[in-house]
Amino acid sequence: MNTVIAVKVTPQGVLVPRPLITAWGDIEEVEIEQHANAIIVKPKTDRANGLHAQIVSEMKAAGLIEDLPWAQPPVASSEERARLAKKLSHGKPLSEIIIEDREDRA
Repeated sequence: MNTVIAVKVTPQGVLVPRPLITAWGDIEEVEIEQHANAIIVKPKTDRANGLHAQIVSEMKAAGLIEDLPWAQPPVASSEERARLAKKLSHGKPLSEIIIEDREDRA
């Protein structure tokens, strides 16, 4: 949609009415493109996100990336977690096992 708006030119630049910019939402910066017969003011795009999306899209098209439908892990009740914690807590802490293993190699 093209809208022609009368703006005021000042020594500091062009003043764009704020209601036009607030319609774009919460933006901090704008981009200005100069063409042969027009100047276009638009919300600044995040080039990094756009580039990332383009790269991912091209990698998917080349078959290098695949979206897999991962199933959510089953939800364990607090009783089940407590039972597993008690069952798996026997023995030495893993850090002690690793230290002993390193001492044997030294």
